[in-house]
Amino acid sequence: MNVYDFDKTIFYPDSLTTFIKWCILRYPKLLVLYCPKTAVMAFLLAIKRCSVTAAVEQLASFVKFIPDIDKEVEEFWAENEWRISEWYLAQKKETDLIVSASPEFFLKPLIEKLGVNLIGTQLDKKTGKIAGRCCYGKEKVKYLVISNYFPQHKIDEFYSDSITDTPLAYCAEKAFLVTNKGRKVVPWPKISSRVKNKILNTLL
Repeated sequence: MNVYDFDKTIFYPDSLTTFIKWCILRYPKLLVLYCPKTAVMAFLLAIKRCSVTAAVEQLASFVKFIPDIDKEVEEFWAENEWRISEWYLAQKKETDLIVSASPEFFLKPLIEKLGVNLIGTQLDKKTGKIAGRCCYGKEKVKYLVISNYFPQHKIDEFYSDSITDTPLAYCAEKAFLVTNKGRKVVPWPKISSRVKNKILNTLL
């Protein structure tokens, strides 16, 4: 199977932040109820004073203020599904697996329309709380193991825009880095076998 990151990989730009901007325009009260605390959390993440999970949980906390989040998600994807990269659509397979830090409930309508598989952060769309940890970095490998996708199924190719996905990249036979705003695909940067083995041994 081929595995893909989502945001800035097969969809550009970041889908969750694009959706948040969409919701702020439709619900201006978010400027007061949501934005100040989120800005503080973003700063704490930048100086490494909070975890990625805590930051994503705060980023997604806007869902608590949306009357019908499912309706907003549906309308958002109806207007934004065109952003899926053409290079991905040209090589898409039914066995593809999308692994993303974005909330699974948010991506699910689009991924189901694409007819592929999905693993995303398990976030409650009513409370904004994450079950466990965010599906980010090395946690993506753990999500795959828990879901019985890996190592039971061989990962033929992996695609991502970020080197934070190096742990998952080195679980694949081949890995590719997506650059130029999701338009260019190049081979994954090489690292030594020692570092590669160290990464894998800490995960499996």
